[in-house]
Amino acid sequence: MKLWYINIWLSPETGYDDDYRYEFTLHTRFISNYFSRQMRRLENRFETDGTFNMISVKPTPENPRPCRIVPEAALIVEVPFSKTKYEQIKGTENFEYYLELLKTGFEKASKCKEIPLNPLLQILDEFKKNGCKNEWLHKKKRFLEKDIEVRLNCFFTTFDFRLVATITKISTKEILCSGTVLRTEPDEIIFDWMFKDILINDKNIVITNSFDLPQILINLKDALKKKLLFKLLEDKEIDRLLSYSN
Repeated sequence: MKLWYINIWLSPETGYDDDYRYEFTLHTRFISNYFSRQMRRLENRFETDGTFNMISVKPTPENPRPCRIVPEAALIVEVPFSKTKYEQIKGTENFEYYLELLKTGFEKASKCKEIPLNPLLQILDEFKKNGCKNEWLHKKKRFLEKDIEVRLNCFFTTFDFRLVATITKISTKEILCSGTVLRTEPDEIIFDWMFKDILINDKNIVITNSFDLPQILINLKDALKKKLLFKLLEDKEIDRLLSYSN
């Protein structure tokens, strides 16, 4: 079993209400996502002892309990939580306390299970050196018949998630237009399914969702004229498009 996921969260056992705990999740999801993706990119992916594929760091205001495995295959690592420290930095770009919690969790986990502690600490250091940015290229696709390349870049922060589309003329390498075509709260449950592939027809550049249905339409004619005009489709509009195509 490979170590695929890193997570930090406040559980109901902390006594904080749902809104407070979800707020913590929104502030830290971009960090959990970054660490999880980096773990999966390691050249030598870490093989656990077969009991866990996630390290879940669980800050708690009470006395932290020993590490334990819970369904589904998560190594729970409780660490001390300071509400005061959190309140001082939440909603800001100061992420030191979040990273402190993770580092404490990794070090504690390493004492009860074999984990890739040094690679995790290296990822943490690199994350800090790069300004705690979680950004990546989702997809790049060329459409030679239209002489354009379309890139979708993701920007995941403590404040939001943004999908940025950039349309470039292949023959001249000129950027025709670029801009945010999707913006959501910073939580993968909300955005992860909303973009997958890039298609094109005579009218639109089409960004499909994970169900291979059209989700975002970028007006092709306007894009070629250096204007980014797009529409995020609602469920009923997707159904209507499907009915026209059948």
